[in-house]
Amino acid sequence: MAKDDVSKIVERYIASGRSEKDVERKEHYFKMALQLQPKNVHALNNMALLLQQERKFREAVDLYEKILSIGVVARPYPVYYNISLCLKSLGNLEGAKTYINRALAIKPDDEIFLELKGEIVDLLSSGSKESAPKITSNALEIGATYDEWDPPAVSTLTSQIYYADWNDYKYHRGLGETDLHEKFVRNKLEQRVYRCNSCRYFSAGTCRKKGKVGRKVLPDSICKSFYPEKH
Repeated sequence: MAKDDVSKIVERYIASGRSEKDVERKEHYFKMALQLQPKNVHALNNMALLLQQERKFREAVDLYEKILSIGVVARPYPVYYNISLCLKSLGNLEGAKTYINRALAIKPDDEIFLELKGEIVDLLSSGSKESAPKITSNALEIGATYDEWDPPAVSTLTSQIYYADWNDYKYHRGLGETDLHEKFVRNKLEQRVYRCNSCRYFSAGTCRKKGKVGRKVLPDSICKSFYPEKH
């Protein structure tokens, strides 16, 4: 079989795996792709993301490390990030710190990387492998006017606005393909274009989000539940 024909078949297997909802069938398609091209980084990355989603973190790390060893990924920081996430979940905090530092060496201002490193450092400092529960704006009294600037993570907004779901976003981020969308969202936040009065839940100075209905909010504030009315 010609090399071009094999590549086309592999691409079809990968596309079928990505669109498939059943986990076993997804895995089947990715394995078929890897049987034909064991070093196909797209197939490896998809399989690794699936294993990570299924909490098979050790197996996922093995595949991510294989991607790095092949040496064709020009921008490996998303792979470093995913390895760090997996190692953190496995309780290997020092290893997780090593890999997130590698990602930050390439993109030192990436807020998603910085957030993960902060979590890892906190866990190392406390000696605990359990994160403390976070208090969100939902816990505030409904009668008080909300006036804080507490936006969602750039990754959260990017996944909601531009991608089918979180897994779709992670797939594209794993290939380093989300940078432009993340930059657009980050700029909107920095310029205060994204704020309460541009949120789909904002109406006449109040919030219509479930659990916050009727709560007064200042137009130039923002909370974790923000979602742009138009994008």
